[in-house]
Amino acid sequence: MYRVSGCIELGGLPPRLARAVAEALEAEARSPPDPGRGVVRVEAAGGLVRVCFEARDLSAARTLVNAYLSLAATVADSVASLGGM
Repeated sequence: MYRVSGCIELGGLPPRLARAVAEALEAEARSPPDPGRGVVRVEAAGGLVRVCFEARDLSAARTLVNAYLSLAATVADSVASLGGM
């Protein structure tokens, strides 16, 4: 087994939307359902959201990437349906 780390960047967002997405993802990162899978850090700057993770193995990394991309899309879609930012 080997550790896997990486970052995902979501760019080109309006700054307010980037902050909203980052805040939603930070809440999940602070209280993950399975802390043993890995650690996640979320940052926002301007119109960019960066999600960095360190996972215990490749399967955990895939789970983290899928979960955070899905959460980011859900937040962005929810904000857009409410009139955008």
